Amino acid sequence: MQIQQIRKRLPIIIAVACGILAIALMRVYLRQKEVEIAERLQRLQPPPQQPVAPVAPPQPKMGMVLVAKKEIPIQTPITASDIEIKEIPVAYIQPGAVTSLDKVIGQISTGPIAAGEQMLPIKLQPAGNIGKNLSELTPEGKRAVTIPVDNFSTIAGLLRPGNYVDVFALISPPANKNTGVSPVSGQLVPIGQHIQVLAVGSEVVFSPGKQPGSAGAGTVTLALTPQEGILYAFVQEHGKFRLILRSGEDAKLETIKPADWDTLLEYANPSFEKIEPSSAVEIYRGLEKELIPIYEKKK
Repeated sequence: MQIQQIRKRLPIIIAVACGILAIALMRVYLRQKEVEIAERLQRLQPPPQQPVAPVAPPQPKMGMVLVAKKEIPIQTPITASDIEIKEIPVAYIQPGAVTSLDKVIGQISTGPIAAGEQMLPIKLQPAGNIGKNLSELTPEGKRAVTIPVDNFSTIAGLLRPGNYVDVFALISPPANKNTGVSPVSGQLVPIGQHIQVLAVGSEVVFSPGKQPGSAGAGTVTLALTPQEGILYAFVQEHGKFRLILRSGEDAKLETIKPADWDTLLEYANPSFEKIEPSSAVEIYRGLEKELIPIYEKKK
């Protein structure tokens, strides 16, 4: 009897066992899927960023310069205790600032120098110059040549005996010998570089409290070779002089083109194309013939 009952219930028991086994297998399957999904999500996430070390700002280029350790009054002989060497950014070093001790010690201050101020040649003059006349200060092989300076008023407060300048001549070139065409305007021509100033006006040695060049204003005496002297005399008869103050530390000579309208336009606009005259018209003024250039616009 019991065997018959067990036989009747056997399919149910098998079905229940299969269901329990299916549930267990389903749980194992779902667990595996959860692990796979978690691993996939972990792979998709970006790796953690490493902390970036802060970048230090670039350090400025430094240079050495001589500065006043204390306030230096006018006409004071400068000693080693008056100055010190200081390291500062190159961008803050003034043009022409003195960097050599032997060019400062023993010099005489031509103006008050504040504490911490950079030593500049314009505020220094050799002590040995005091009491000397112009001929004694003129270098061997040079001549003292006095010239009128057309732009003197613009540099009068800056120029000192012992300074160095570049000299330019504003002249009008003669008429072209081949065409007879007279120039429309003059040229500013470089005629001297790194020329020593022996005197400003009548001052051979700068005197504090006195405006440079106040006596004989508008003239500057330069140290020139004999050949330079005669060329400067020629310019004085046919043109005007311009002076540009330069650093006493810089003796470099450079190639400088004469300045006229063409060079100015070329400098301002490198793509500027100079137009040459296509022809000329003869015009007679009395017995003199003059050729007027004609410019035609290119098609």
